[in-house]
Amino acid sequence: MEKMSTKKLPETDEERLDILRAALGQEESNEAWDKILSIMELQELRLFVPSYEGANFNLNQATSDRNKAIILYDELFKNAQLYISHFIQVLFLTVIRNEIRAESLPLYGFDENNPVLPDLSTEEAILNWGEKLMRAESERTYRGGIPLYNPAIAKVKVHYELFKEAIYSLGIYEKNLARLENNMKDLRQKADELIWKIWTKVEERYSTSSPAEQNLRFKAYKIQFLFHKGEQLNVFD
Repeated sequence: MEKMSTKKLPETDEERLDILRAALGQEESNEAWDKILSIMELQELRLFVPSYEGANFNLNQATSDRNKAIILYDELFKNAQLYISHFIQVLFLTVIRNEIRAESLPLYGFDENNPVLPDLSTEEAILNWGEKLMRAESERTYRGGIPLYNPAIAKVKVHYELFKEAIYSLGIYEKNLARLENNMKDLRQKADELIWKIWTKVEERYSTSSPAEQNLRFKAYKIQFLFHKGEQLNVFD
């Protein structure tokens, strides 16, 4: 018998599960004398497959939830950015039209002699300027100033609070995803160990069988080999 190529373990959870399901199905259908695994090994496989399937489902769901949260976060970030920017621009215009005194600008965090639209491209900037604007507008109107409109600070606050909620929600989803991904590391290692053990036992069982029989059995257990350029499609080490 010629030298076989190196076994190639799967790279994704779906591939691992496909191989493990195939092995479990094959072992369940084999007669007692033809089983590759012992009773204990077969029971271990029976318990592991649904556990791995459940963890994989939860991870995929958590990934989907996190991705949706990112989309919502981006949308609400843009909305908050837009309303904060518009409010600041309206503030500057009212000062230019002498509807609000320039001396009020420092309340909002601006230089009364040279007010400049701030950079609102980051989460931190949105949170910082949102707080400043709401606090300053409340203080100015409390002193008797006329509230700004189009947009009113109440509208700015709505989008600001929605964005804050999106930040919190995204953080929860990301922590949950990280926890599940960490748990999957152990399951993947266990899956690879089981797959390698099953494949090795199949190889040993059929090491003296005909090439046709070997090919049939290897396909049934989905054994994969890594072949190098110029290498024959051999089976055994």
